[in-house]
This record gives sequence, structure tokens and C-alpha cells, in this order.
Amino acid sequence: MARRFNRRGASRLRLGVQLAAFGLLFYGGFAVSGLSASLAPAETQTGQTSTSPGKLNWVTQRAVAAHLFLPVTVCIYQQQGLCKGCSLYFLSDALTWTRPLETFVPFLLLLLLFMILFGRLWCGWICPLGLFSDLLTRLRARLGIDQVRLGRRTRDGLVVAKYVLLVLALGIAALAAFPAMADHRIDLMDPFCRVCPTRVFAPFFTFDRICWTAWNNPVTSVFTVIGLLLFALFFIGLTVRRFWCRLCPIGGLNTVFNRTGLASIVKDGGKCTRCGTCARVCPLDVRRVVDGRGRGEVTAYECTLCLRCVEACPEPGCLRFTWMGKTFYRS
Repeated sequence: MARRFNRRGASRLRLGVQLAAFGLLFYGGFAVSGLSASLAPAETQTGQTSTSPGKLNWVTQRAVAAHLFLPVTVCIYQQQGLCKGCSLYFLSDALTWTRPLETFVPFLLLLLLFMILFGRLWCGWICPLGLFSDLLTRLRARLGIDQVRLGRRTRDGLVVAKYVLLVLALGIAALAAFPAMADHRIDLMDPFCRVCPTRVFAPFFTFDRICWTAWNNPVTSVFTVIGLLLFALFFIGLTVRRFWCRLCPIGGLNTVFNRTGLASIVKDGGKCTRCGTCARVCPLDVRRVVDGRGRGEVTAYECTLCLRCVEACPEPGCLRFTWMGKTFYRS
């Protein structure tokens, strides 16, 4: 039951899904819970109300419509979110506060199910930062700015940096759980949330106050510097396609499940002319599709399953997107 689109049909469909997902994740909570609830005073992790004018509070969180965690950049700092937070926040928070198994395991199993079923399809089709990255690419084209292609060593270095960020985020969250760190637990909790670019972007769209910096103590000052640095790095995406996706530790969690075979790019090597079109259009410069010579699954760990390779391939039936063994889109 493969679906046929015109030459840019998959890209248009993906943009539509991305915009719908953005609206749902950012504004779905308002629709479900009501605007009045979202404008109530924010409560900190300890349950205290933050009322000090001008004070930058790093742990301010709002009520959410659904106590769910998704493998995309859903920000805990946005007003009235549809979901509680991202997968990395969930794991970090559980490590720091050692949540009871009966409250931790059900959400963990559901999160694992999401990632197993769709892998990095979440990154390519749902993630808000993925949408912002694609909009930067469109802006670059409109402005006539030359695209920068990274060398192999640089690409591999960014992959390593992504997993370093992931290990550091979980390691700091686990460190904060030790009794000796009790006085610094609030400052160390949810470390990646404090530096994630979404924390800066979210207030622009959800009518919340902007919290870019906190110089309260050395720990928050370090997080501030790293956060501003990562926010600046995000805009390298104006010249390098999907630059943030190459660094994002949330995507790093998804890569583990990207080759389960449930959501896959499948290639018929006998129909491939090795024209290299798939490699040229790939936002993450993945080479596995073009280098695969036989017949079978060619999904790379770094692939976000955006389907640009399938869409651009000139050979009928050479590439297919399948999910759970069913073909949904073919070249």
C-alpha cells in the first residue's frame, strides 16, 4: 500500500506534520486545561511559589495537561505544556530524586515503546527544534547563503560530542542524588534542561517570562555560560543543515532504537545507479544509503527518517520507507 507523492510531496507532508506537532505540543495544554490554569503562579520543584520580581528561577515549572514524556524537545519551562517533558528530563529527574518504581516504571515502559516503534522518526517529524532547524535551512535558501558541508572527521566528532553531552547530563543528575550533594541538588538537577536551546525558545511562543541567565552561584553560572553557548551553536544551522540534531543528546537516546527494523529505509541495490542523490539531499550527510550495495535495510543510526533520500531518488522502487514491514512510500 505504498503511497505515491509528487516530487516534493513527502517534504510538504513532513512540514505539515511538524507544524501540527508544534501547535499540539506548545498549545495543546492551553486547549485541554484552559488558559486560566496556565496563568496561575508557577511552582518550584519543592512546591514553593516563585513571586520575587525579577528573580530568575531555574526550576520553575507549570502544570501539564498529560503526564507523558516524549523523545523530543518538549520543554519543562514552557507554560501549560501538553506533556511533562522530554525523555532526557525524565531520566535525569528519576536519577536525581530516585523515584519509586511504581511511579517510574510505567512511564519508562511507555517511553521505550514510543522510541522502539518510531526511532528517530520523532526527530525528523515531531521535534520542535527539528522544525526550527528546517526553517533555518529554508531561510538560508531564501537569503542565498551558501551551504556548508562538514567533513567526515567533523561529523564524527559531533556524534562523539552528542554522546558526551548525554553521559554528562545523566552523570550530573546521578551525582546530585548523593547525600553529600544535598545542598547543591536543586542547582544540579535536570542539567540538560538548563542548557537546552528549547528553554530559550519556548517562552517566545508560550507567553512565559524569558529566563536566559542565572548568576546566583558558580554552578548556575556555569550552566548559564554553557546554555548561551549551545543556544548560539544552534544558529550554525543557518549554514549547516540540522546542525543541532548532530549534537542533541535527546536524539542520541533515540538512535539506540533507530535500527530496530520497525521504521526503516529499505534499498534494492540492483536498481541503484550510485548517482549519489540520496547522500547530497540528506540533512545529516548520512552515507549508509548510498554505500549500501545489496538489498535490505539501510537505515543509519544518525538518520532522522525525513525521507528526503526516498523522495529524491530517481530510480523507481530503489528506496522504500517501511514501518512494521509495510511499505508506505517508495522512490
